[in-house]
Amino acid sequence: MSPLLVLLGASGRLGRAIAPLAVAAGFTVVAVARSRPADQASADAHWILADLTVAEHRARVAVTTAILAASRGRVCVVDSVLDRSGVQSMRRSVHGATETVLHLRDQLLASGREITLIAASTTAVLAPGLYQTPYGLAKRRQVVRYARSGIPGMALLLPQLTPQPVDEPTPRPVWPFDQAAQKIVAAAATTPVRPDLAMLVPVVPDPAINAEASLISVAGSTILAHLRSLLLDRDSMQAHRAAARGRLRLWPRRIRLRVDHHVAPRELVRRFADRHRIAVIDERSEATASKGNEAARVR
Repeated sequence: MSPLLVLLGASGRLGRAIAPLAVAAGFTVVAVARSRPADQASADAHWILADLTVAEHRARVAVTTAILAASRGRVCVVDSVLDRSGVQSMRRSVHGATETVLHLRDQLLASGREITLIAASTTAVLAPGLYQTPYGLAKRRQVVRYARSGIPGMALLLPQLTPQPVDEPTPRPVWPFDQAAQKIVAAAATTPVRPDLAMLVPVVPDPAINAEASLISVAGSTILAHLRSLLLDRDSMQAHRAAARGRLRLWPRRIRLRVDHHVAPRELVRRFADRHRIAVIDERSEATASKGNEAARVR
């Protein structure tokens, strides 16, 4: 009996990368999105067309999923929802996805079934207040709510995602969508041994080390970006991101690396986890230990 994977945000760039990998991994996929992309016309998935910002649609997704889950194995929900069209749309999409996940959990528990959750988030949840964006704040609140709900699974702190692989070092760690999708499907295929939500920090490429820019030029461009995000483009996610990155650039590199969420500084991870009582699986520590053991064997 194949496990069921409920993919929220199946029409997005990340969702379209996840669906075929999940099918290949043996999941029966329930793809949930507002519309079905043309390139997914032949995808081997059961599609539910729904707008998760609408309560009636969320209820329909929960009921339909419960019916499909009755004849399947375990159920895993993957939350890859993100409306990038504006700050308000983004907030509504994140809230709608959160409500859908919790409604699904309640619906399945009522029928005697349990679910696990894989939440696709980013390191933006770690950003301190001065460097936070509306997106990072919305995703932070979502991760905290998932953790407090008691739903088991993982919240993946992904780096910035790009359509294509990047060969050259970049100022911030990046992954292609395909790599993020592989990580998500691998996490979904593993039944968590913990009864609650854990935060997964994967190994990411080291960022490029750039020469320090003039403080005066950085300050000037940062002030303009900040004013733009507050006055002219308040609903633009890109404007808020540019302002936050500008504020980061005001610091010397050695300080910036301690507060820049893109590199997931261990202190920021620890502070967030301790404050909200969330377990952490830091694959960077495991990779370092593995390298140390390998070096010891060579010697």
